Amino acid sequence: MGAEIIGSQEFGMQQLQCQSCGDALQIENQFVKSVTCRSCGSTYVISGEGGLDPQGKTVSLADYPSRLSVGARGKIKGRGFMVLGRIRYVYDAGFWEEWQINWDDGEAPDWLEEDEGNWTVYRRGRIRGEIPPYDQVNVGQTINASGKPFFVTEKRRAKVGGSEGQFAAVFPLNETFGYITGAVEGQITSINYWSDEIELSFGMELEHGDMVIES
Repeated sequence: MGAEIIGSQEFGMQQLQCQSCGDALQIENQFVKSVTCRSCGSTYVISGEGGLDPQGKTVSLADYPSRLSVGARGKIKGRGFMVLGRIRYVYDAGFWEEWQINWDDGEAPDWLEEDEGNWTVYRRGRIRGEIPPYDQVNVGQTINASGKPFFVTEKRRAKVGGSEGQFAAVFPLNETFGYITGAVEGQITSINYWSDEIELSFGMELEHGDMVIES
């Protein structure tokens, strides 16, 4: 398996071809690190200049009612965005989905989490100092997160349940990871414990009218 460039690069975009099914894979910007073929589910990591490393196949996503779809455009509080990709995480009590969104103003992509009809925009934060290991964290506990008190309200394990589109990150398709959610100084905060790194993100809850879908 592999992929090859079938078109030219313009304004940071690349056109590649899925080796598994031959469908086109258009990479939208320089922040994209991985892509899942919408036709066959083959997943690739972008490596070097125009090269793709195959990572296997993801599970096809069953459609559930949502305001979004890959390729859709809209605005969040007046700020334009386009949906690059969708990833589903499954855990013991169900699942949630996260949409990778690319901002029209050129800022790095963020995540738009959809969980039981609630929407939260997450931006990755910089970790300063130590984060306690997952096994040492408990719900109801206050831990130190980048020098600030983090009150833990949820602790679970999850894994990727399927994906489509493009992402500014690389995901382990068959790996279970730990995550905790809570608040830092009143702001929604989450920590993902991947096998090779700890990821800290800060969220902003959205009201229904904060997000307008244009196409």
